[in-house]
Amino acid sequence: MTLRNRKKSTWRRLLWQRQDYPDNYTDPNFIKFLEKLEKKKKEPRPIATSEDYLEIRSHFLDFYYVVLNTFFIFICFSYIYYYNRDPLPLTTFLTIAIIFLIKCKKTQVSTQLNLKSSIIITFMMLTLSPVLKSLSKTTASDSIWTLSFWLTILYIFVVSSSTQKDKPSNLSTNVLFANVSVLASRLSTTTEVFCFLSICIELNIILPKLIERSNIFVVITSNFIVYTFLNLTFGWYHMLLFFLLSMVYITVLPRLFLYWRINYHRADVEVLDIWDPKIPILE
Repeated sequence: MTLRNRKKSTWRRLLWQRQDYPDNYTDPNFIKFLEKLEKKKKEPRPIATSEDYLEIRSHFLDFYYVVLNTFFIFICFSYIYYYNRDPLPLTTFLTIAIIFLIKCKKTQVSTQLNLKSSIIITFMMLTLSPVLKSLSKTTASDSIWTLSFWLTILYIFVVSSSTQKDKPSNLSTNVLFANVSVLASRLSTTTEVFCFLSICIELNIILPKLIERSNIFVVITSNFIVYTFLNLTFGWYHMLLFFLLSMVYITVLPRLFLYWRINYHRADVEVLDIWDPKIPILE
């Protein structure tokens, strides 16, 4: 079969692969997209609706819930490290509560939570607990706090940018485990290290699969615990400042973002989303 008779393959947006098309070839779909874009520019600006605002605010709330959930890492650490409390009762209570939730929702989460992975994680924590405890003798506290701060920022960014909200990515799980491992090196006993790792994994990985963050009981409980911790640790003025900033973030910023998207967002940017290479998925 000659080259002329051979059927051309579909053109793909790949610059590194030789194709049966000239270098200056332009995809017809791209031309159609540009024509639609020109028509869209001439149309009157859309009017903001309450549904648009609620949709945008839900995305802002998702990020707010991620930050609140991350706070529990430091709440548990302060509970053990600064207040010298026994973490065993809290770990036992959380484990029993999770087992109860799994029994209640066995059909929905049977594919996500399995006994094999739980046993592997438990034995891994038992193995690492003495090693992490020994790090406190060789690493300065300032280095630990700084490393934990940047790992927390990275964890929030990875979780909030994840496309699957009900299933944490491998990258976010690894960053979380690295963060709690760094903090666990400050604890004094192997039991404290093991309990701290268990609590953080249960609160940030297992519980979000079993309960909805938007549940009213979960929202009230999470906010109450976090703001009580801020009040006891930093004082009521810092707690009030964080509360006011949170209210501005939840109520004011979504409206400003909606106003910007309607009045100032350039439609030309959409061309880059189609023509540029896709962003790689980190796993």
